[in-house]
Amino acid sequence: MKKLLFLLLVLAGCTTTGPDTDFLKKELLKTDQDFSQMSMDKGMGHAFLFYAAEDVIEIREGKIPLFGIKEMKEDFRNLPESRIHLSWIPVKADVDGKLGYTFGKWQMHLDLPDTTLYGVYVTIWRKQDNGTWKYVLDGGNSTPKQ
Repeated sequence: MKKLLFLLLVLAGCTTTGPDTDFLKKELLKTDQDFSQMSMDKGMGHAFLFYAAEDVIEIREGKIPLFGIKEMKEDFRNLPESRIHLSWIPVKADVDGKLGYTFGKWQMHLDLPDTTLYGVYVTIWRKQDNGTWKYVLDGGNSTPKQ
């Protein structure tokens, strides 16, 4: 009887449940939505720097990628924040432990007559030790109006 009880305790201790992926997907989608809202409220540069991991890679259409937060800060230094309005809507997310991705559609309105650009994006996210999500890889491309 003692051996059976011991065996059951050992087996119970070995049983672990994985992360709640449904919860993590919702959390990641919300993070991406908050990221977009910050881009509209405080400016694209502010939002991208706030949500970026230190070792971020930013893929840019027609340009060389940026490596790390330092390069991003330098690149955003000359950005005319008040003339560019970028927003996006995540349409899909998936998570596996501490890594996840979001995919969605973006719109960029420029302060020029009838100038709106459209595109799609994918962002790779990593959950930080403090429980927040920071993106480690981001890129996208322009598309016709969606």
